[in-house]
Formats: sequence, structure tokens, C-alpha cells
Amino acid sequence: MVCDLDGVISDASHRQHFLEAERSRDRDWKGFFHACIDDPVIEAGRRLIASFDDRYCVIILTARIFDIRDQTLAWLAANEIRHDWLVMRGPREGQQSPRWKRDQLLALTAAGSDIELFVDDDPRNVDMAQSLEIPALYVPSGYYDSRDSAAPEHR
Repeated sequence: MVCDLDGVISDASHRQHFLEAERSRDRDWKGFFHACIDDPVIEAGRRLIASFDDRYCVIILTARIFDIRDQTLAWLAANEIRHDWLVMRGPREGQQSPRWKRDQLLALTAAGSDIELFVDDDPRNVDMAQSLEIPALYVPSGYYDSRDSAAPEHR
């Protein structure tokens, strides 16, 4: 099971203002990511993850930057979010989320993972997973309604 974090388990609505600039390069990505420690839990997301059979590995695949790995792990622990593996963006991995997540899903499958379900709040990522013939569940967060989803994601 592969699940996104922001918008699925973690409510990032209070930090969307960091991304209000029209152009991605003008958005405050660092401020956006570093404010994650104050996110409330999306209870439905927590319950979804908890409902997965223990036989399945739960991988959280998030476009969050590796710089906030410690904060993210602390948040996951404090909020009792089940996960077996946390995959985050490394330095200079600022390509669009669908491209980056596609690369991660392909790496997982190349390593022998059989991905039973992919859960995300970005419709582009859901479409991408389905194009790889991975069953995907769309969880609407509302974050992408007013954002230009075709713009590059400068970080």
C-alpha cells in the first residue's frame, strides 16, 4: 500500500497560503514544508491506513523534502500513523510530483514490490498510477482546485 501524506493523512490547509503565488518559483515551498509540524490529522486518512491488513507494508510516499524528515517522523509518531517506510524527496528533486512519484513507484516495482493500492489527493498522481496499472484511490483535499497543476514545482 502506498499512501500520500499531505491532504490524505495530514491536513495541510493551514499552510496553503505559502503556495498562493501564481508562479511555482515564487511560492514559499520551504515555509510550506517547515510548517508541517502543526498539521492536524485527517481522521479518515488515519483510519484508512489503520484498516490495511498487517500483512501489507504501508509506504508513505510524500513530495515533502528530506530536510524535514525528522519533523515528519515525529509528527507520524505523535499522531500514531501506521507506516513501515517513509519516502521523501531528496535534494534538488523539484520535478513535478507526478514525475517524481512515478519514478518512486517504478523503483518500488523494480525492487519486487507488488503495489496493491496507491492513495493520493493530487488527481495528476492518481492518473499517473493508473497509467502504470496500479489501482489508485483519489482523496479530494481541495488543494489543487485553484493551483496551476501544469506548472513546474520549483523547490
